[in-house]
Amino acid sequence: MTEEQAAVPESPPATTRGTGWLASKVPLVVAIAIAVVFHLQTSEMEVGTLTEPGPGYWPRVLIVSIIVVSLLGFVMDMSDGIETFELGATARVLGGFATLVVFTLMFEQTGSILAGFAFLMLWLKGLNGESWRMSLAIAVVAPLASYLLFVTALGVRLPEDIVASLWGGR
Repeated sequence: MTEEQAAVPESPPATTRGTGWLASKVPLVVAIAIAVVFHLQTSEMEVGTLTEPGPGYWPRVLIVSIIVVSLLGFVMDMSDGIETFELGATARVLGGFATLVVFTLMFEQTGSILAGFAFLMLWLKGLNGESWRMSLAIAVVAPLASYLLFVTALGVRLPEDIVASLWGGR
């Protein structure tokens, strides 16, 4: 053994987390099953064309995408890429879901600007730990910009917005 080899500490042997092939494939089967259920529910909807999509167009795009990605997962070796469940990470995922629920409930009642502000503040400061300055800047600018883009520039009809009503918006 040379001096250089002796100076480098040996890393412990890689250990398997005990998840195995089945654990890496079960979520893929679940995703395909969900896609099939959605396909059955949307099969009556008209698809339309690319230039004039019908109500079933985007659901079909999503369904096909889910199935293709899931099938790719079956042929890829994902044994090294399986995530373990840790309490902190699981709590952040549940917190992210909770912020989406809050956003959805607020969106209908207050409009997109205030709901977007609350969502982004919860997400950026609460879940991601960003600085107050960065969180406030993004949480103020992003909802206003999206309101101006979608409602003012593109004419998308959204629920009445209590913040936009302050300057005469809807």
